[in-house]
Amino acid sequence: MKRVLAIITLLFLLFLNVPVILADPNASPPEIKGEAAYLIDVQSGQTLFSKNGDKLLAPASTTKIMTGLLAIELGNLEDTVTASETMLDYSIVYGTRIYLEPGEKLTLDDMLYALLLNSANDAAVAIAEHIGGDLPTFVGLMNQKAAELNLKGTHFKNPSGLTEEEHYTTAHDLARIAQAAYANPTFRDYIKTKSHVIPRETENVPIEMFNENKLLWQDDSITGMKTGYTAVAKNCLVTSSSRNGRELIAVILKSPGREIYTDMQALLDYGFAQFENTLYSEIGESLGQIDVQGQTIQLITDQSLWVTKNKDGTPLDLRTNILPVSGTLSEVTAGQRITQLEMWEGEERITVVPLTADRTVMKVTEQKKSFALWLGLGFMISGSTLFAVIQQKQHNQRRKERARLRRERCEHLK
Repeated sequence: MKRVLAIITLLFLLFLNVPVILADPNASPPEIKGEAAYLIDVQSGQTLFSKNGDKLLAPASTTKIMTGLLAIELGNLEDTVTASETMLDYSIVYGTRIYLEPGEKLTLDDMLYALLLNSANDAAVAIAEHIGGDLPTFVGLMNQKAAELNLKGTHFKNPSGLTEEEHYTTAHDLARIAQAAYANPTFRDYIKTKSHVIPRETENVPIEMFNENKLLWQDDSITGMKTGYTAVAKNCLVTSSSRNGRELIAVILKSPGREIYTDMQALLDYGFAQFENTLYSEIGESLGQIDVQGQTIQLITDQSLWVTKNKDGTPLDLRTNILPVSGTLSEVTAGQRITQLEMWEGEERITVVPLTADRTVMKVTEQKKSFALWLGLGFMISGSTLFAVIQQKQHNQRRKERARLRRERCEHLK
């Protein structure tokens, strides 16, 4: 029966009418019906749109973006994950499930397909217990990661996104979490997958995982991400999209209904139509210089830097800053990190790029100075001695020449 339902779901996804809105280069920002929304450019990290971006809201299953990212970063995809007795605790595991039974074993890889495609809450718990040892420890890791990303409006209480007090985020923070996850190639492979079959020994349980992101099935520019829904959070959607070399990530939270898909499409179209990226600096380009022992050292970057600009000429809120070098350097090595360039958007630092030395300048130690001094003296003494020898030789030759001339005169007089 569940197999039949899966096929029906697939057909529904394939034929769902999600209109694709053509981009209008003169379009105004879209009217988003959701409570909050956020749009960023992946390449520059800059904000292109915000509606209540810092409002605290329930994230529902978009929480699983963080769960999946930590599982990939801290786990091994070939690990065997064993479902625990927690699967029977329906205060923790309910809603969307793949009906894991205590003792059932799946690879972490298959669990991630269940988590990120099917949005299975039991898979989220099984992954959390496998990675963290228990749920509280894993939730602590989630909040630690949020702190590392400098997120001020996020606090997790569970790995699935089921409604719980003190489990919240913001559209801004969720966009930054999605940006961090999207930077992981393995994560990107999962979220762009439309369907995947996981092997299971138990009969009459879901084995084919279908990606619930409707736009992924309708628009080739969509590269994935995550849906979410609870009665409290309403409809939530995080979407990544790539067009003509640019990549955007968009978030909509607490949308009342299925218009979340048309709103998301409009938001992405707006981002691609109204903005463009320009090169700020190329790989290996010097962005500053310092003096080391009287020699000029260029400070270079090992990555290309891009900035996003509005096509109508309206500047975006962005400033750059190169941190001053603390102290005086007596020597540097080629490739050594000297300082960093930062890009700031308002009060948020969105980019940090190391600046490294382009060449080596070694420190001249006292021993080397002493050696150099004695070496110089040696050259001076050697030079003086050589000069004296040459002078004496020339003097002797002149004496011999004068003696020869005298003998010749004497012979002539005889």
